[in-house]
Amino acid sequence: MKAIDFACRLLKALNNEPHSDIAQRVLLAVAAGLECSADIAQFMGLTPSGCTLALRRLANEGLLACICGEYSYYRLTPQGKQVVAGIFSFLPRPR
Repeated sequence: MKAIDFACRLLKALNNEPHSDIAQRVLLAVAAGLECSADIAQFMGLTPSGCTLALRRLANEGLLACICGEYSYYRLTPQGKQVVAGIFSFLPRPR
């Protein structure tokens, strides 16, 4: 699969996803390994408040788990992993 094919299929999959653009970006950032609001906001070009709001909404929907301490970190829940896997379901399965 060429990069342009991947990009087009990813955009199509995201278009069919029910979450907002910001929520999708935040969810994919967490899936990619970013854990805290400040890092996600900076990397994705989001406002800190918008990023925090999206993280909280995704956590309330059960897609993310907040590991709260001095700083809050987020991880995908099993349900969140299913959503991300669904977004990338266009990829060929390994044999």
